[in-house]
Amino acid sequence: MTYLRRHMDGRLARLLEVHPACLVEGVRGAGKTSTALRLAAATLRLDHPPTAHQAANDFEGLCASLAAPVLVDEWQRIPQVWDSLRRMIDDDRSPGRFILSGSSRAAVSADVHTGAGRILPLRLRPMTLSERRGEVPAVALADLAEHGIEAVRGVRSPFSPAEQAASAVESGLPGYLGLAELDQQEALRAYLDLAVARDLSEISSTVRHTGKLRNYLRAYGAVVATTTDHATIHQAAGVSKTTGEAYHDLLSRLGLIEDLPGWSHNRLKRLTRRPKRHLVDPALAAADHHESSAVLSGRRDRLGELFESVVAAQLRAAADALGLSWRFGHLRSAGGDQEIDLIADLPDGGVLAFEAKLNESVGKADVKHLSGLRDRLGDSFRAGLVVHPGTTAFRVDDRIAVVPLGALV
Repeated sequence: MTYLRRHMDGRLARLLEVHPACLVEGVRGAGKTSTALRLAAATLRLDHPPTAHQAANDFEGLCASLAAPVLVDEWQRIPQVWDSLRRMIDDDRSPGRFILSGSSRAAVSADVHTGAGRILPLRLRPMTLSERRGEVPAVALADLAEHGIEAVRGVRSPFSPAEQAASAVESGLPGYLGLAELDQQEALRAYLDLAVARDLSEISSTVRHTGKLRNYLRAYGAVVATTTDHATIHQAAGVSKTTGEAYHDLLSRLGLIEDLPGWSHNRLKRLTRRPKRHLVDPALAAADHHESSAVLSGRRDRLGELFESVVAAQLRAAADALGLSWRFGHLRSAGGDQEIDLIADLPDGGVLAFEAKLNESVGKADVKHLSGLRDRLGDSFRAGLVVHPGTTAFRVDDRIAVVPLGALV
């Protein structure tokens, strides 16, 4: 199978020239092993029982004759491997010795001690649009942070408007690319069933009613891209407050839930801190509710919510994979009269703001919230972008432009 380039590839290669070990983590099926294999000189698969047995008994001896970097795949199956790696790195801090790959749950296991200063964690999320096609985005996000809307003016999306809108129901998990839509949705529902039935058992031995947890996940998927409160989700799932909060924590640890925190700034008052609800891959929410493209064609509001979730998920995925150190949030005033879907705080103090719009036609009336934020923030406001499923980027106002999703990610 042809490897599709990931945004993280170049960064992982560079970091291995500096750090002794990198951990590639993420949800099941995100492509962690395939990405790590491209740079590994040797591989230890700890989901292979004989290899796992050797690793549990003498991991250092098992690695002694292997060329670096050694990929330790599914390392969390043998938790003591982590401490062995720490000791080996303390003895020899040469760069590029190990790559670890495993799911997000590993990073929160109570049996794992910190690897700070030794093992650098990197998160791999589902594929963005350009990754799915094996292309480089027309706009580099780093250029957007530095040059504002000048970095996007006139660029064209390699994806048609229909292809960009369809990302609301098409998964970025590599194993499901190319499947017919209904076949993919059936496979994604099975993926969620498996995550609850099997993956959860590896981080919790206390959850007995996986059916209730599955109901909670389905209820959560119904409110993506909204600030729905926990009580409403608990009620829809038929669980108590205590149970619902425990379920939320478990699903966050599995990496399936990715809340977007409320954004705050000292120049703006009375902003809500309630998070927006998102899944790591919005197509999971659509599949879980049997929302095909045909169904969503008659539910414009829901399609818009899913598209907003796609914009948030893919911008976060690209920025994190590239190591840009952007901190993301959303803006909503306490009265609900001002909302911005996604805000990125940049390391240099600048701010980028993003609004997701499903319409291909966008005008000045659609950027009033971005304009208001620009006027309040002054020079720290780097750019405001309306992200939509269009064809060409264009300027709308001072430091505000419209840009196709497919040109960014």
